[in-house]
Amino acid sequence: MASGLMAAFIGKKGGKLHKQVGKVFFWSMFWIFISALLIIAFIRFNFFLLIIAVFSFYMTFSGVRVLKIKKTLKVEWYDWAASVITMLFGLSLFIIGIRLLILNGTQNAMGYLCLFFGFFTANTAWLNFKGFRKKEQPKMWWWFAHMNSMCGALIASITAFLVQNGEIFGIADRMNWLLWVLPAAIGSPLISYWARKYRQQFGVVRSK
Repeated sequence: MASGLMAAFIGKKGGKLHKQVGKVFFWSMFWIFISALLIIAFIRFNFFLLIIAVFSFYMTFSGVRVLKIKKTLKVEWYDWAASVITMLFGLSLFIIGIRLLILNGTQNAMGYLCLFFGFFTANTAWLNFKGFRKKEQPKMWWWFAHMNSMCGALIASITAFLVQNGEIFGIADRMNWLLWVLPAAIGSPLISYWARKYRQQFGVVRSK
């Protein structure tokens, strides 16, 4: 999480420090992904870990891959596979959310969280999948794709930290859902602000 914050706010974008800290963030997220899968497979099933592991690593992976695709202009099979798997996971999570709300009533916080994260995960993967199919990409597409993905991964890591350490903040159990949605509620407008700023700087018209 610390390396992600440093990459976002310290140093020139694309500069040496940004790249070095970005590598630390990528490998940190990779290790979190692997360790989460090991815990789920061999110790205990943890729904929270599964959500964060899949979503955060896909965002990190796609954020790095887009810089490679920018240079090679070639989408590899594992780019397609990662987007499809993540899309299916997001859709499954969305369906689970609907099921929880039907079975447990509309007061079930986990149901809404599954809907929220399921939609966001599936939509992110779908946008990447759709982008892979384009023969021509808009100006500076890679910049915005990289920024959106890495910021999304950072939001996921902050969410994981808050949820796992919720007792530190003295949040009542019935209000724990705030820890899940607060990072996204704050981070998403900031991403939109930065996107508008860079579109103006690069003279890019927002694609429809």
